[in-house]
Amino acid sequence: MQDINVNFSGVAMNYKTAAAIAGVIARELNGGEPIMVAWHDKPRARMSPVIEGGDLNTRWRDYGEHHGGKLEVDINGEYDFIFADSSQYESAQPSPYVNVRDATGQEYLCQINALKDPRNPQEQACVKLEEVSTGG
Repeated sequence: MQDINVNFSGVAMNYKTAAAIAGVIARELNGGEPIMVAWHDKPRARMSPVIEGGDLNTRWRDYGEHHGGKLEVDINGEYDFIFADSSQYESAQPSPYVNVRDATGQEYLCQINALKDPRNPQEQACVKLEEVSTGG
């Protein structure tokens, strides 16, 4: 895996800023559209993915390496990001479903081809999102 270490001074760094900088670096070095497969926010002791057990300092890196990670970008020694080449993943196809909210704010999952009015979710085309997530 290629390692890049970047140090910024005079900038208030947080996860969001560090992730944006790392993403730009990954795109410049690898071209195309890299995908972030793992990250570690040391100041807040957060990481993704969250994996139970193992070494808190390396398990996110182990995951990144074993899931196509080719580039690790370290920002100020506090934020680490692992990127893979997204060309190895299939492109998402257009979905026949869309999320719609009614006038009361209730969210629905609707079939696009059966939905007559996107402002008025109807039973023949839609199901309440809470019913989908809870199985109710």
